[in-house]
Amino acid sequence: MFQNSGGLQSLLKDGARHYSGVEEAMLKNIEACKQLSTITRTSLGPYGLNKMVVNNLEKLFVTTDAATIMKELDVHHPAARLIVMAAKLQETEVGDGTNLVVILAGELLRMAEELIQTGLHPSDIITGYEKASKYVDSILHELEVFRVTIQSDKNQVVKALTPVIASKVYGYENHLASCVADACIIVTDSGQRFDLENVRVVKIQGGVLDQTQTYRGMVIPRPAEGTVKHVKNAKVAVYNCPLDPQQSDTKGTVLIKTATELKNYSRGEEEIAQKLVEDIHAAGIQVLVLGGSVSEIVMHFLELKSIMVVKINSKFELRRVARMLGAIAVVRLGAPIAEEIGFADEVSSEEISSTKVTIFRRESETSKVATIVIRASTQNVMDDTERAIDDALNTFRSLTKDQRFVPGAGACEAEIAKRVKAYAMSNPGLDQYAVLRYGQVFEIIPKTLAETSGSDPNYILPKIYAENNFKVGVDVENGQVKDMSEEVVDHLVTKQWAIKLASDVALTVLRIDQIIMAKPAGGPNLNKKPVMEDD
Repeated sequence: MFQNSGGLQSLLKDGARHYSGVEEAMLKNIEACKQLSTITRTSLGPYGLNKMVVNNLEKLFVTTDAATIMKELDVHHPAARLIVMAAKLQETEVGDGTNLVVILAGELLRMAEELIQTGLHPSDIITGYEKASKYVDSILHELEVFRVTIQSDKNQVVKALTPVIASKVYGYENHLASCVADACIIVTDSGQRFDLENVRVVKIQGGVLDQTQTYRGMVIPRPAEGTVKHVKNAKVAVYNCPLDPQQSDTKGTVLIKTATELKNYSRGEEEIAQKLVEDIHAAGIQVLVLGGSVSEIVMHFLELKSIMVVKINSKFELRRVARMLGAIAVVRLGAPIAEEIGFADEVSSEEISSTKVTIFRRESETSKVATIVIRASTQNVMDDTERAIDDALNTFRSLTKDQRFVPGAGACEAEIAKRVKAYAMSNPGLDQYAVLRYGQVFEIIPKTLAETSGSDPNYILPKIYAENNFKVGVDVENGQVKDMSEEVVDHLVTKQWAIKLASDVALTVLRIDQIIMAKPAGGPNLNKKPVMEDD
């Protein structure tokens, strides 16, 4: 019965797969990771090319953002999924630099593949990569060229954020960086604490990116409910329950036999509604923000008292509005007490590009909420701009903890490559080859920037080395090299994390010499979502 079965296959169920050795397991893993890295590599830099991704819900993405590409690609290969996980960790930890992780990890494995094929043992490559990784970590701080000294100084913040936005929305980076810097300075409190959640982004179709604006306060993309559209110096009450006197938790049936009973029934409801509105008006409330529904009879009396009504469907937005106004959300019918009342300098219902919005403005220093309203002609441009702004906000969050910046435009990577190659020469032993290749990996960044801008990478890279100045990078506009430290700077911590995560992924993949895949379970594939029907 068991005479034909032997080896590992006899341990596993029929249908299980097993790969082992350098040829089957390691080189196949490296090939998969290289393919993934190639996808995002050409998206690097201001002239990076877009990728069109259709996810499993048939939603279309056209973007250069590696984080979005990684998230929406349904990657099945287990080794390639390690790179996707590293990219997600970079996005969570720093919020930017995901493409750098994927490119470096893919290149590290490509160099390792060449070394394996020349006969070097994987353990020597792993030792060399570990040495080089520690060395890069120790020299990175020496490349600092810029430090944000005052986080409320707009010019310094704009200089730090411009390159982040330029890599995705090239041509509009100065205006957008200025808008993001304004929002960040509004939200940062006196203790230099910055809460990412307090910067809101609203997308309004129509117009151009130059019309993007930052508001101190909240912008709600829906109009006020009644005829009152503008109130200044307003006392505001926030209700997190329906303003409907007749709505109850239990359902009941009322039997009405005569016209008089019907008249008295509706009069009772009117009296309750009138009493509720009069109590609210007596408390001095001029604006109501509602998280639930409002009955027509209550709305009628609110109109008579000229009280503005704004409905917000999201409970999270409702909390933010309450926090910004200094109010406490009321969860009962009746007038709010003094502690529950908030204040706004101005509440107005306005029209931005034929979209009606309600704007809550509050100039007080205690109000730490800002809204960036993105204007663009198409949904796709707005989505891409939102991703660029998100990266810039995450960079600001990182610089509140570490203010150091290194030269951008490939200058930092070229200098790392140069130093690691020099370090390799002082390392006797077989792992010297791996250290040398680790240094060569970093040359891919200036090369890619040159390629995507239409220059010859074989001309650009030697010119950077010939300058003998670690601040010299690729000038993508002119296809030349120059000192970019005044124009393009990258956050040091972002680089540090990207290099660390890419090295970790490469080392993990190189340590794998067997792949054992169990037989897939039967039944429906729960991960596969149904195709969305057309509306």
